[in-house]
Amino acid sequence: MSMMTPHPLKPKSRKISWDNNYPYSIDYEDRFFQSDAIAETEEVFLRANNLSDRWKKDKSKNFTIGELGFGFGLNFLITAKNWHQQTSKESKKWLDYISIDSFALNIEDFQRVTKDFPELKEFSQMFIDSFPIEINGYTRISYPKYRIRLTLIVDDVDSALQSLLGNDNNKIDAWYLDGFDPKKNTNMWSDDIFSKISALSKNNTTFGTYTAAGFVRRGLEKHNFKVDKVKGFKNKRHKLQGIFSQEKKYCKNQYPSKVAIIGAGIAGSCLAFNLAKNNIEVDVFDKNIELNANPMASMYPKFSFGVDPRSYLLVQGYFHSFNFYIENLNSFSNTGILFLNNNAERDFWIKRIAKLNRDDLFKYLSAEEINSKNNINQKFNGILIKYGANISINELNNKLLKNKKINVFKNHEFVKYEQDSSIKAIFKEAKEYEGYSHLVICSGESLQEIVPRIGIKYGAIAGIDDKSLKNIKYPINADGYILPKHKNVNWTGSIYSDKALSKDVPLDFESIIVKNSYLLKHKNVRDIKESWIGTRATLPDYLPMAGALEDKIYAIGGLGSRGLSLAPLLAEVIMCDICNIPSPISKNIKEAINPLRFI
Repeated sequence: MSMMTPHPLKPKSRKISWDNNYPYSIDYEDRFFQSDAIAETEEVFLRANNLSDRWKKDKSKNFTIGELGFGFGLNFLITAKNWHQQTSKESKKWLDYISIDSFALNIEDFQRVTKDFPELKEFSQMFIDSFPIEINGYTRISYPKYRIRLTLIVDDVDSALQSLLGNDNNKIDAWYLDGFDPKKNTNMWSDDIFSKISALSKNNTTFGTYTAAGFVRRGLEKHNFKVDKVKGFKNKRHKLQGIFSQEKKYCKNQYPSKVAIIGAGIAGSCLAFNLAKNNIEVDVFDKNIELNANPMASMYPKFSFGVDPRSYLLVQGYFHSFNFYIENLNSFSNTGILFLNNNAERDFWIKRIAKLNRDDLFKYLSAEEINSKNNINQKFNGILIKYGANISINELNNKLLKNKKINVFKNHEFVKYEQDSSIKAIFKEAKEYEGYSHLVICSGESLQEIVPRIGIKYGAIAGIDDKSLKNIKYPINADGYILPKHKNVNWTGSIYSDKALSKDVPLDFESIIVKNSYLLKHKNVRDIKESWIGTRATLPDYLPMAGALEDKIYAIGGLGSRGLSLAPLLAEVIMCDICNIPSPISKNIKEAINPLRFI
């Protein structure tokens, strides 16, 4: 990323004037659309790309549209409606819609625009129900009911296209070139952009655009498009459409037939769920006799303030996970997550958050407000992250793994794999399973032989039964943390150790009480009613890993304390890699989390 890259939580705002509910761009001195926008989109983009016929005849697993200029999302909504109407309900094919815009979309503006298009109500409501948090970079939203995946990239067009290059899964079948007037939006209609569009096109990729500017036609022809100048929409004299005319060779991964996953933790469970949703059979192996995940944990939104891949990953992963839990876990209730201003480091972090001016995401609370809300007595003020909650990982994993396409094998300690025409997974006690097209290792301990830099930390949390904590409404973080009551206890944390912990040896619960002394100052170890011991995998650069170890062998690991906040996105990354689906992350992030960086 360049030095000019903005912080992921600082997207640009459009400058707009309104004529009734029709927006006009002050930035580009051009209108976004007119009253007959639906008819125009259907002619300029859908018919120009011959989508109806191609959707019916194309035998591939998914169809990918690339759009330059998301605007207010009307092209997306119109396309979604046509896709839903024109593809069979029995079809397994998905539509991938990758759209780029320099500006994030504001929900109030979206609602103002779409209320004048009642024929799109079903799809505008679909979008509102999962409206993306306004961030720079990538946002992936799935709509399983309609078999549509939206990848929205908020970035300048050149950087966004660059972030898609180098991955054959990101190749485009049809382009919507919908930027503003080429004379006023020169950054989009440039030779560099045409070159990247060409690089991201397949054999017979098509495009449609409203413009007929000569330099646009010549630029596309220079980069191997056969361009036709045809009658424009309504009163416009001409528009351009065409097809990519250069023969290309590129190699797709084998589509998975059956996948083995090592480790039934949150990453493995999320991946199994995603694969099963795509009609792929999955075997999940775990070394434990019983799947005993964390009884209660909290999402962890302690965002970084750089503009590097790690900062972008933490923001994107957090909000992706939030939407994943909202969609898939009925018991998930958004409470927000509180960070108390209890030391100089936290104070510095909170002051930096204030400079983001994101009142939609953060709320500053006095000690009095915190105490009143939670019926507690402590002295610190703090900041509430408005999106997030605590989750029973046991409940989540059980829900994700309950699918007829998923088989779970307990008491299977992984030893190695062998790969020939298919993949064989080998476990202790001479247990072997074969016939897999792909294998994914999601267990940190199983990855240690392959990635020596991965470290295993051990930890424990404690459950306290205390009436004074019964009204806590959201996770409260200070030096430690205290969670809202769950099954009569408040889970608190944490103990950390480089050595394995066991319930057969007394645990240092006193350290948990000290860390949370702002609320537990009169407690002792006798007040602890339950405990849970677990492991955590970490890497030296504080980034996780997710990607290929070799052909058809993948890994997810090193999530550290951010398992709940990263696992759903990293599982989506691997699912997309092995199913030939456009990636939900940028090339920069993908390179930063590549497992081979330590090998």
